[in-house]
Amino acid sequence: MPTATICTDEFVSLGRTEAQALGMPGLPLVVIPHPLGGLRPEEVRARAEAAVDEVVYVLTRPAEKLSAEYREQKVEPKSKFRPKPLFA
Repeated sequence: MPTATICTDEFVSLGRTEAQALGMPGLPLVVIPHPLGGLRPEEVRARAEAAVDEVVYVLTRPAEKLSAEYREQKVEPKSKFRPKPLFA
């Protein structure tokens, strides 16, 4: 079944690890910039619009081709996620 999994660049490593653990090492991950939390709706929309072409690509290509292509995908996070403490 064609599937496009969308993931922010901060969590690509986790997404790859989960896909591998589930037996899907070539699962296509469409990567968008992190973070999404705290963005205004129009900013989220802009990120979604920027990803549309890749989502369509992933949904319309043969699974074997995508698996080989995305298995080799390397994405470096643009930033380092720094969680804020709940109690400061």
